[in-house]
Formats: sequence, structure tokens, C-alpha cells
Amino acid sequence: MNRKLPACFYLLFISLSVFSQQTIKGRVVNASTGEALAGSSVFINSTSIGTVADRSGNFELNNIPSGRYDLVISLIGYETNVFTFTSAELPLNLKVEMNLKVKELENVTVEPWVEEGWDKWGLTFTESFVGRTPNAANCKIKNTNDIHFRYYKKTNRLTAYSDEPLVVENKALGYTIRYQLEQFEIDFKNNTTAYMGYPFFEEIDKNRKGLQRRWKEAREKAFYGSIMHFMQSLFKDSLVQNGYEVRRMKRLPNDEKERVKIAYRNSIVIKDSANRKILREDLMPKDSLAYYHQVMRQKDYIEIYGKTVLTADSLIVKTEGEYKILFFLDYLYITYKNELEDKAYLLYQHENRSAAFQRSYIWLVSGSPISLDIHGNYYPPQELFSMGYWGWEEKTANLLPSDYLPGN
Repeated sequence: MNRKLPACFYLLFISLSVFSQQTIKGRVVNASTGEALAGSSVFINSTSIGTVADRSGNFELNNIPSGRYDLVISLIGYETNVFTFTSAELPLNLKVEMNLKVKELENVTVEPWVEEGWDKWGLTFTESFVGRTPNAANCKIKNTNDIHFRYYKKTNRLTAYSDEPLVVENKALGYTIRYQLEQFEIDFKNNTTAYMGYPFFEEIDKNRKGLQRRWKEAREKAFYGSIMHFMQSLFKDSLVQNGYEVRRMKRLPNDEKERVKIAYRNSIVIKDSANRKILREDLMPKDSLAYYHQVMRQKDYIEIYGKTVLTADSLIVKTEGEYKILFFLDYLYITYKNELEDKAYLLYQHENRSAAFQRSYIWLVSGSPISLDIHGNYYPPQELFSMGYWGWEEKTANLLPSDYLPGN
């Protein structure tokens, strides 16, 4: 095998007698001492396939389905290791060297922060990470004491971190999720939220038939219309058959709104005897004031939608083995016509109207292509950003493992 492995992974050997096995074996050790690291968590990202290293540091994962995956190895006090592989490379036998996590030097900071706790930011974190969907009401983070926050006043940002995986009990879908949180940030100034991590799914052990049936229905509802469902439909060239309508979209700055902002401020601001600024709308003609208020209620961007409904052929630029490469410019405006918006979404948006089809927007953050597999996984995941319905819905409360199949 000519593939270069990360420094923390070593390919030991592959026996010709086991080429048919979809297996990963390995041993986890301390990179400095070579000591076995018992209890290391070893799992395939965003699936229910995982285990724990034994007292000798050994682990084994079997029955890995076809596709491209990230193997995640984590242990408290050590840096998380991630190894990307494809099923075509199996079986693998790895030696995983773990490096101790380097503690940040608190006296060396680019920007000062305030260390704060769950009482201050817990609700904000929960709504951003778990979500505000109906499923979120039946989700609970079990180890909130492990989550720490840093608020950066200068740039109005909030970050969160945890040395231990977050344990999320999702009674709505029947999973316990152990989420290895690597990054979390809310930018209040630009009204954006971004987080990245590695979830591992475990079925909640319940044998009641009624509960299993309810989870099956809830999982199907979460799946259909999701990003994973969309990516699977795109891969299989079945967008229209599965209820999707895709158009191109451009967002242009609303120059008139920016002009009005400046003119409005300059027209009504005066200074009192103490040289303090005072807003006096009564100094402006009523017609002009009414126009200014009308423009100020507009969006900051003007959205221009394409007339042509796109097919998978116009979005998939090439095929590389088992993967397809997705690339597009500007934005994609995606309508899912098989289901209406949830009432909770309209409340979240403060919109007093009837539910319409679910509408979402996606764009490529750095303008680079991403690769898709047949399961709906896309790489790198941080390259794709969403807003609209998916921006509200695609949270941990609605998260499904990538090996999920409707009907199972």
C-alpha cells in the first residue's frame, strides 16, 4: 500500500488470508512511552460502530460497510486522533500513537476572554447545539459540568470546549450520542454558529414494541428532507423523484438599505447643550421618514433565484471511483416538496403565516469541491454551510448515524 499514513498511525501488516474481511484491528499506545492506553474510545465517526480498547490497548471493529469513513480514537487527556480510510483498504491493522493534550498558556492570548459557566451560557449552547426542533424537547446533555465557555467581548464571540465527550440522551430518536466536541463558536456579530466534532451512536436499550415503533417513525421523519437524504438523492440522481427542487441563487448586498442607513442617521441626529447625540425623527419630512422605515425593514441582501431547475448532472462535476464530486458557485436554493415546514420553525422565525414547503440554502465556504458517497456523507464536512430550514433543523436532536437505513 503506497498511501502515506499520519504520523500517529502505523500500518503493521495485512494478511492475505483475510482480504475478504471488513475489519480494522489495532493497538493504542502513548506516543512518548509506548505504554498501552486501555479504555481508549475507538469508533467510526457518525455511526454506531465502535468499541473500547482493552487493558493491552487492543481493539477490533468488524462488519464495516462500504464507503469512506473517519476512524476516531480519543482518550481524556490526549489529543483526538482521526484516520480517514475507505472500505477498499480493508482489512487494516494499525498502531495508534496518542499524544498528550498540551494545556494552553493562559498568559499568552491573542484576544482576552472571560471564562464562564453553564449558568450563563447553557441555554444558548443547548439551543445552538441540540436545537429547537420538537425532538430537542426530548434530548438532554447528561454531563453539562464538563462544558466550559469563553466569551470574547472584543469580537462578540462565544466558544465552548469539553475534555470529555458530550453525552446526549435523545429519547426522541432512541439514541445515546457520545459527541467528541472539537470546535464550537457562536459569532453574535454575524449571527452564525459553527461547531465540529465526532458523534458515536448507541441504541437506547428499550424492548417495548410501542417505543420501538415510535422511534422508527421519528427517525424516518428526521431522515426524509434532511441533508443526508438530499446528498443520497443527489448521488443517485433521484432529486425530483425524492421531492427536491434545486435552483441557483445569488445574494447581492442591498445597497439602497446601506445608503438609507447613512442618510437616516445624518438627517435626524443633533447634539444637545452637553454635546450628546439625540435622534429627532420629527426633523425629517413624513414622506421621507416613511420611505426610510420601509427600506430599513428589507433584508440586508437581495436574493436572485435562477429560473432553471437543476439536475444532478449539472452539480456533479466528475466521478472518482466510489465517490462523486459536487461543485457549484454562489448558493443552491433547495425546496423539499414532500413535507411542509414544522410549526416550531415558524415560531422560531417569528413568521405569522401558513406552513410552506421546506426551503434551505447551502454554499461552499471556501469555494472548493466536496466529495459524496452513496450513504450521503460528504467531505470535508466543514466546507458546506447551510441556512434556512436546514439551519434550524440540522442539529444534534435530529442527528442520525450515517449507516442509518429507513425502514430498519
